Amino acid sequence: MTSRSFRTILLLYLAGLAVYSLLAGPRLVARPAHEHIALAEALLHGQLAIDPSLAVLDLSEFGGRFFVPYPPAPAALFLPAVAVFGHTVYHGVLHVLLAAAILPAFYLALRRFTSETAHSERERLWLVALLAFGTPVAALAANSNVYYTGQIAAVFFACLYLAAAWRGRQPVWAGLALGAAYLSRSAVILAFPIVLAEIWRARPPRSAEAFWTSRSGALLRFAMGLGAMLALSGLYNWLRFGNPLELGYGYLGWRTDPEIVRWGLFSYTYLERNLHAALTSLPVLLPAFPFVTFNPEGLSLLITTPVLVMLPFLRGWTRTAWAALLSSGLIFLTALLYANTGFAQYGYRYAADFLPFLILAMALAGLRVVAWPIKTLILFGVMVSLWGAAHAGWYPFTAALDQRIKLHTLLRYR
Repeated sequence: MTSRSFRTILLLYLAGLAVYSLLAGPRLVARPAHEHIALAEALLHGQLAIDPSLAVLDLSEFGGRFFVPYPPAPAALFLPAVAVFGHTVYHGVLHVLLAAAILPAFYLALRRFTSETAHSERERLWLVALLAFGTPVAALAANSNVYYTGQIAAVFFACLYLAAAWRGRQPVWAGLALGAAYLSRSAVILAFPIVLAEIWRARPPRSAEAFWTSRSGALLRFAMGLGAMLALSGLYNWLRFGNPLELGYGYLGWRTDPEIVRWGLFSYTYLERNLHAALTSLPVLLPAFPFVTFNPEGLSLLITTPVLVMLPFLRGWTRTAWAALLSSGLIFLTALLYANTGFAQYGYRYAADFLPFLILAMALAGLRVVAWPIKTLILFGVMVSLWGAAHAGWYPFTAALDQRIKLHTLLRYR
């Protein structure tokens, strides 16, 4: 890595840190109970069950003990800080420190993949800004609740996975990074086609020198890295619930919701509602100041990230671009069939799970950030997304705002 590249990476991290800190506002120094912090403290004491007084949202009760149902990677990342400062650590600060790392991680991935295209350094920076500030990632970065922290960690590890997957050069690291993303947000594991495409593209079918440099060897090395993380996940679940496949959702209180009892957590029945939240949901208009506010059910990706409208017009599809698009589609499909739209949210937050892959797919398929129409689409998305992010940090969703919104919309959100 050249000194210029290192300087760019450092400046990107500092820029992300500054913007996200500003957006987080008072939430940056808030210290309410937090599930990932509670789990980190439990791990430091050699335990998996947590003190329920240290958590305010969803907990899984099993055998008279309480467990965090959400994947444990964020808690693992926070271990050093919790070891020093305890459970009263400013988790908003930890959250922003992690979110800012998305910018240099995605830049590194883009720098590798677009080294074989005509994209300039300036275009790479535009694409980094698109992911960081022109998508629901911005709102996730401004609010450190347990759901958003998990998604921020998943985006970060997804970007590291992309960087390691390039040309199949670091298959073990790619497997470890994808496994870490899975231990942050389970659906992200469906991005595995990208590394397979890269190994197939760049590795020889056979190697006269060593098996490990061939396609089969690289695939095996990737499987070893990913398998190690999956084994860790299975052990974690078995120690908690006696079942390596039980994540804890089966012991949550909201599993008694009539819809979930009838249809389950994933069903075609939820498709229409989720498609609306992702693609057609509009802002809510109010008769008094501020006159317009977000829809907590979601806000169309075509409004928060309008550059996505260019997707059907791209013509330079390579094997890796198709693999990245397939990965995005698989992850998106799981969200579309899920029982919840992501409520309450500022934008369609589940899109953060696949947007790093979708933006990469579009770049490899020929999206160029040269003409001002494309730049205008990105800038419009940045304005909308930062507006939502400012809401997330400074004016979070409250019961009073919920009541105001219900008076001025016909949508039945959850």
